[in-house]
Amino acid sequence: MSNINPGAGRFISKDEADQFKGAYQERKKLQQIPQADTVRSEFFGSDNLQQILDQPGCIGIRVYHAKRRETVNGNEHLVPRVVLVGIDKSGREILELTDPAEAGMKDMPSGREGQLADGPICPPECNP
Repeated sequence: MSNINPGAGRFISKDEADQFKGAYQERKKLQQIPQADTVRSEFFGSDNLQQILDQPGCIGIRVYHAKRRETVNGNEHLVPRVVLVGIDKSGREILELTDPAEAGMKDMPSGREGQLADGPICPPECNP
């Protein structure tokens, strides 16, 4: 049986989440990347996530781990990023967003790529 289904994944405790995140932070320290330059998270807004989930046949979102050279706090690094794409029940990627009902109207895009990336990263966009 495939693990590609609408209920895939599990909710974890704060302690387990802290262990996951702590192991990542420790690895960055060993790589001697300053904490201020260590990307801890990337944010994606609910509007964009919902656009992916609203695609016909979409049952979830696949997250690809990626890296790109970027400047963080004035220093250039190979920055971890993610790319999100909708997945259908067969595990196939939904690479193009269907046109919204308003497509073609003034200021509304029509026919858009369906892979989401470039969310604000923390740091600097961290919670206070």
